[in-house]
Amino acid sequence: MRRFVDLHLKTPEDESKVQTMLELAAKLGFRGVALTSENPLSEQLRDLTQYLDLDLVSRIDLSPDNPRKLTSSLGKVRRRFEIIGVECNNKKVARQASKDHRVDVLILPSSLATRERVKFDRQSASLASEANCCYEVNLSDLLEQLEPTHRSRMLAIMRWEVGNAKSFDVPIVVSSGARNVLEMRDPRGLAAVLSLMDLGEEEGLDAISETPMGIVERNREKLGGKFIAPGVRVEKNCR
Repeated sequence: MRRFVDLHLKTPEDESKVQTMLELAAKLGFRGVALTSENPLSEQLRDLTQYLDLDLVSRIDLSPDNPRKLTSSLGKVRRRFEIIGVECNNKKVARQASKDHRVDVLILPSSLATRERVKFDRQSASLASEANCCYEVNLSDLLEQLEPTHRSRMLAIMRWEVGNAKSFDVPIVVSSGARNVLEMRDPRGLAAVLSLMDLGEEEGLDAISETPMGIVERNREKLGGKFIAPGVRVEKNCR
């Protein structure tokens, strides 16, 4: 049985609507959701998701102007959140985020004009592969393109980026990026989006189950206190 995870739900401006989004996620068949917030998630939300049988994952999306600000921000938040995404709004930030092992998810611009300048190219893909950084496809990036020609162009860019990610074995996840219930989709509906980017059905399903769940579990292990380095852990002495 696959455990479907929407790794990117954005906290709406009206936080009272968060409960509705979480309830819908459970009804759609998700077993885990990552909710973006600048602060640790409240016990009230955690109680709600426990009731809904949802695994609630804490996530923050950083939006630095330059590499220096990114590095500074990462040092402050890495131990506080289970998932860290970085909005790559210029090439310098994209390059730095791609090679920093503290970054979990690369977020490319939803603005078509900016996306055309800051694409996930082969150099970024090569760096991300070495840092085990993930490339995220957000359905909201397509939904925001109201003009058919703009949507077609964005889809072409995303298909090219996915091709670069595959070429360098960069993990791919597909998320809703939803800010409200209207932008949310069921797991198989999200996975099907990747078929437009030349990924097969199993690859699409992995991108919303195995891959995001693997990132969450790896980071929880690191935050658990026993992790020192890959393959090195602190274990209690057995007598």
